[in-house]
Amino acid sequence: MKHSLPLVAATFAAGILLVASLPALAQEKTPKPADKTNAVPAVRFDPVLRDLEGWKVHVEPTLLDGEQREEGAKALTMLANHLQRIKILVPAAALAKLQTIEIWIEHDHPRMRAMQYHPSQSWLVANGHDPRLTRKVHITQARELFSRGQMLKHPAVVLHELAHGYHDQVLSFDHPEIIAAYEKAKAAGSYESVLLYTGKKVKHYGLTNHKEYFAEGTEAFFYRNDFYPFVRAELKEHDPTLHDVLMKVWGATN
Repeated sequence: MKHSLPLVAATFAAGILLVASLPALAQEKTPKPADKTNAVPAVRFDPVLRDLEGWKVHVEPTLLDGEQREEGAKALTMLANHLQRIKILVPAAALAKLQTIEIWIEHDHPRMRAMQYHPSQSWLVANGHDPRLTRKVHITQARELFSRGQMLKHPAVVLHELAHGYHDQVLSFDHPEIIAAYEKAKAAGSYESVLLYTGKKVKHYGLTNHKEYFAEGTEAFFYRNDFYPFVRAELKEHDPTLHDVLMKVWGATN
């Protein structure tokens, strides 16, 4: 997950957990007991399962035939647009694995803002969230998919969150080459001050941890990131080690 720019300056995800809403990855922290004061029920609805461009998408019913159906139609159209681009850009073998990662979309989660991927069921349960979110990409606010601000900042937000799922479920968060590339980049200091899409110089969000480093690099590798390096040619020049690792793990030949 990515956070808003002010939070970036302070730490840039609870991404893998990852604003107007940028992406996030649920932090794998020691679970803390949920605050029971004014608690929101963990299970608030039973989603409707839909197939969208080959992905299983769990949809809050109100987005289909309830009060938010107009919002839902727009959001699902935009989600399909994201997934169509991913299908074109990601090599076939990796795409087949990427399409096993499920997506959950709802109108407006009461306590989670940014889009994120949830790797840990224990974290969800301990924090009072629906355990069915485990190992799914979570679109917490459907309207963010068609937000102009989101598109300007983060046009590859869905790819970012799916990359977390691929890292977790296909490669493993302990993948040694990704960790080694991250440690090398961190030691080099080459991401300490980079250009943001706004024109400002900031610390790259990919320095958060090796998980965000992988997801951020994947955005630049296949499409466009909001931090420099923005696209693949710049990534190859700026961080050739990560570029080569991404070529390998995504099965890319060009």
